[in-house]
Amino acid sequence: MERPNHLNVGDKSASSKAGSIAIVVGIHIAVIFGLVAALNQGALMKQLQEIKATVDTPKEKPKAPPPPPPDLVKPPPPVAIQPEFQIATAPPPPSVTTQPKAPPPPPPKVAAPSSDPLKPIMRTHSIPPYPPISIRLNESGTTLMEVHITTEGNVDDCKIVQTSSSDRLDQAACDYVKSRWRWQPPTNAGVPTAVSTRVSVKWDLKDAK
Repeated sequence: MERPNHLNVGDKSASSKAGSIAIVVGIHIAVIFGLVAALNQGALMKQLQEIKATVDTPKEKPKAPPPPPPDLVKPPPPVAIQPEFQIATAPPPPSVTTQPKAPPPPPPKVAAPSSDPLKPIMRTHSIPPYPPISIRLNESGTTLMEVHITTEGNVDDCKIVQTSSSDRLDQAACDYVKSRWRWQPPTNAGVPTAVSTRVSVKWDLKDAK
């Protein structure tokens, strides 16, 4: 009789265990690959959704600004139209030419009456005497007077026009002329007339007596 081969039985069991282990490992590997594939598929789906979201949202184009309003042209101010009136004017009256009047004839010349001028009577126009007090005081100068001559040729009024710087000499000159000096009065058509004239007396100490 043959002896049982226990070694073969042990080999069979060992081979069966190894096969079981290989199956388990293969299952785990398949599960792992499945998980990895599932994870990869989820990430891929997220990327596809992001790409789809990016593609599906179109960008809005900026709208063009509205055109500016047209310029309003200011209407011109109203112009008042004034009606034109034409007034008929009467024609001017005919011009009348007048002859200038001849100037009146000059009046006839009348001969002026003959007249004689005032004439002094030189023999009476002497130098008055020097007042003694004026000689002692050395008074001198010229007295200018205006005298009024009557129709008889006498002096009835005497006024001092310019003094000699001495009232004493001026008064002596007037008194002497009124009492001594005479004129031939002027005449008009032979009639003597009164008149006024100016005379002067020069007081000089050289002529004092």
